[in-house]
Amino acid sequence: MRAGIVICLCVGLSTVASAEWKVGLTVTGEPYDVKAWRPGTVAIAHSTGAELHIDEVPVAQVPFSPGVGSLLLSSGCFAGVGPDGTVFGQDACLPGGPLFADAPGEYRIRRLMQTASGTSYVVIGGEPTGLQVLSATPSGTPMFPWRRVVRDSAFERSTAVMGVTETAGNVPHALIVIIGPPNMYWFRDDKIEAQVSVPASLTTRLAQTVDLIPTSGPHPIALMGNADGLFRGQLQPSPMGTHLTPFVKVPLDGMGAVDIKSVDVNTEKGSGKGTGFGLAVGSRNGGEPVVLGAVPAASAAEAGTQWRVHPAFDNASLPVTDPFDQVSCVDSTFCVITLKNQGQNVFYYFNAAAPQFAAIPDPVTINEGTLRTLDISASDPDFDAVRVSVETPPSLLSVDATPRVDGVTLSLSAPEVCEPTTAQFFVNASDGLAAHDQRSTVTVRIENTEGPKPPVVSPLNAITSAGGAPIEFTASPGTGPCAPVDYTWSDEPGQPPLQKGPLGRATFEPPAFVCSSTGARYTYSVKALDKGRQLSLPTTMTVDVRPWGKPSAPFVPDAVRRLPAGGSLELRPESLHPCDGTQGLPVVETVWRLADGTPGLPSGLTVKNASGGAVDLSSPVSSPLLQVSSTACTGGGVTLSVRNRMAASGGGILEGPESLVRVEVDFVPEDVSSAKLDMLLHTEGEKDVQARLGTSLRCPGAHSLKARMFLESSDGTLLASDVVSVPGAWAFEFPAVCSDTPFTVRGELFAEGSPPIEAGRARQTLTAAARPVALGELDGEALVARCGAGASATLTQVIPPEACTDVKVSWEQEGGPALAHVELAGRQVTLETRETGLQELVGESVAVRVTADGGGGNRAVRRHSVPIIAEPFVDVAHSSEAVSGQETGLVGVVVELSNTTACAVTGLRFVESLEGLDLVPGSVKLAGQSMVAQPLEGGFQVEGLSLPAHGGSTLTYVARPRLLSSPRFSGEVFLNGVPVAGPARGETPSSCGCSQGSSGAALMGLLAVARLLRRRRGGGARA
Repeated sequence: MRAGIVICLCVGLSTVASAEWKVGLTVTGEPYDVKAWRPGTVAIAHSTGAELHIDEVPVAQVPFSPGVGSLLLSSGCFAGVGPDGTVFGQDACLPGGPLFADAPGEYRIRRLMQTASGTSYVVIGGEPTGLQVLSATPSGTPMFPWRRVVRDSAFERSTAVMGVTETAGNVPHALIVIIGPPNMYWFRDDKIEAQVSVPASLTTRLAQTVDLIPTSGPHPIALMGNADGLFRGQLQPSPMGTHLTPFVKVPLDGMGAVDIKSVDVNTEKGSGKGTGFGLAVGSRNGGEPVVLGAVPAASAAEAGTQWRVHPAFDNASLPVTDPFDQVSCVDSTFCVITLKNQGQNVFYYFNAAAPQFAAIPDPVTINEGTLRTLDISASDPDFDAVRVSVETPPSLLSVDATPRVDGVTLSLSAPEVCEPTTAQFFVNASDGLAAHDQRSTVTVRIENTEGPKPPVVSPLNAITSAGGAPIEFTASPGTGPCAPVDYTWSDEPGQPPLQKGPLGRATFEPPAFVCSSTGARYTYSVKALDKGRQLSLPTTMTVDVRPWGKPSAPFVPDAVRRLPAGGSLELRPESLHPCDGTQGLPVVETVWRLADGTPGLPSGLTVKNASGGAVDLSSPVSSPLLQVSSTACTGGGVTLSVRNRMAASGGGILEGPESLVRVEVDFVPEDVSSAKLDMLLHTEGEKDVQARLGTSLRCPGAHSLKARMFLESSDGTLLASDVVSVPGAWAFEFPAVCSDTPFTVRGELFAEGSPPIEAGRARQTLTAAARPVALGELDGEALVARCGAGASATLTQVIPPEACTDVKVSWEQEGGPALAHVELAGRQVTLETRETGLQELVGESVAVRVTADGGGGNRAVRRHSVPIIAEPFVDVAHSSEAVSGQETGLVGVVVELSNTTACAVTGLRFVESLEGLDLVPGSVKLAGQSMVAQPLEGGFQVEGLSLPAHGGSTLTYVARPRLLSSPRFSGEVFLNGVPVAGPARGETPSSCGCSQGSSGAALMGLLAVARLLRRRRGGGARA
């Protein structure tokens, strides 16, 4: 702010040396009372009258002497008032007359003051005592006399010290100083609100000035100045007789002893950023003129609590020799100061410029979790005191403010942040005038320096075994506000590295082995990383790894050990444990077995354990070594599964990885082409021979050896051959010879392949012993007779397998019907009879003698009896019918016998079989003649039947069906005991539904048979 100071002299306007000073209004007398109504509008009562100045121009002048006060009406009427209360209006704008009546003649006006809206208060009094207070509303000011609010207080003495103001609603207040007690009266409108006293302990000096400061409440604040300084108090209504003591001393630190002559503070044009613009004038240090400036406060209730020497007046080399007397300020913009003289006696002061902030860092930086002090300063070109305040909207930043003159000291407290964060707040600078308020934004950058809280890790202390299961560490956010976005895991040099994974996970893979009986401890740490890429303090975790780890693989992959055929091999593991030789290492044992899919040890391969015991390795065998041996002819190999194992430090068994080791037997093949065939012939009995075959090869089983075997006669005829394996045997039989006969057995050795490898040959001659001549049965059992053709059959004499086969066979008849040919020879012959009749041949037999001669007296004879049978020539047909009438339950049966040849036959025997039927005795007839039927089990028979050539005969009988049965019947015909009937034809009897009959049943049955026969002769069907 620029200070505007105008000096009022008794001469015209002129310019002085300093550009900040102006020569002001001419006031010819000594100022007694001054009132600033508006900026530039000033009313002054002085020793020679009263004047009204507007913008340094006197617009009204009322000469009289002396002037103790003035009145300015809303109409613009200006008037001066003399000590006796006489009013002197400019241009007679007010009627002349006294302000008060009925007052003692010696009463004079001590002080006249008006509020901003025109309410007037006047204090009058006598000498040495006496007090009256009059007041008038703005509308009542021109009316005389004014009303009295305090009447003739003879015990109180009036003074010229008074202050007035208005609170909300233009409510007028006045505070007048008296010589009491009390020390003051406080008026609200025209009523006394309180009697105010100033304790002697506070000051004993008489008040030289008072000022009322309106607040937002109904009661103003009072300022009092005297030779002891400045005092301040909040007025509160108090009952009459009870004195109010509100004042406390206002600190004026660093200013020395200040004698306050006059004070005026405005709050009407202030704001929440700052209010309370005003000046206090007086002297210090024994008479040095001084002007104090009020420091704006946060509210009107706090106005006037802080002051400083106003720089615009301090050491300003003003042309002032007399002390300052009175000050009046208005609208926080303008003040007028008077001096107690008739020379340079009036100063104007203007609040013309707004405050300015000193440079503020942009941004203000602060590390998270720390405090920083920030000084915000402001200055005013007018040198007015500046209040700097802070507005802090909700943010992460905590701001504590310590106000000071022309500035504020801020304590900034930054919380933990997860990334660099910007916060803002506002600072305001005020000189007490709202129109001059300044606002600036302060940007604070909170630096992300600390990182988040150390993470929580699970597990924190882990235990595992060398080569054991991995351990997964999981990091999670700590207790702080910043959630990590990532984690950084660290490894110590020489330790197994952690395998970093997502989501705060890391995996510890235990080393395969730890060669220390006490194990190993590994230490790792993890830090959390926040959004600002800052790392937290580390969280440390440990892993204790127990010894020793799994044993080693006994052999390298695809290990092969070669064993010469016929030799031996000691099989030892190549490695037991990486820590082999370390003190305290448990015993490592080696376990051997056949590899999966291996059926067993190959033939010729022998395995022994370290103790020399044979093992087949079909189940696991624990041994530090194996002794493997092979026979001379062993080839191929075997695959073994081998593992090392040991006791684990925490209990249980640790097995190492499986190794597969292949033992290959190195077999050197022999030259098959040079091999010999060994043949040994062995005879069992007369015919069975076995050729036992071998070879000169040491290991014939290593080759697919075969032999082509041949059996040949002495003339080279091939009798038998085969291909057999070598070593092996060929079994064959000698031919059945009738005399001792030599044969050749020959063999050819070869090895299968493409092409085969031919090897040695062998040949031997062996004589087969003569076999005896023998005859067996005939192949062909009987001669078959046919009408007119005789009987014949083709017969073969069977030679037993063990008998001599090279024989001459002859036949000779010894009995029976004569044969057509007497001499017959050969193993197969045909016998034919001379007789051709059936009656004479059937049932007879032919006796023959067969002779076999092998020469050299080696012969045999066998006799055979060959029967004569016939081809069937009799047809048998059955038919039946149930009997009806009185006798029921009977069946009549007709059997028709037909000779199909041209030869008549006699002496036939007929046999009838019955099933489910019983023959009615006496019912059998042949051609109508009763026949004697011989009962048989299951039927009957009739003998002595004759059949003419191509003729027939009919046999009838009656039978009774059995209950719950299925009747069946069949017949057979025999000639000389030989069956001659062909396949039977017949029918089952029909159901008659008859019950058991009487003695006349046979007759009824025969009648049924007769009816049946008649129907047949009439063309009835035959079954």
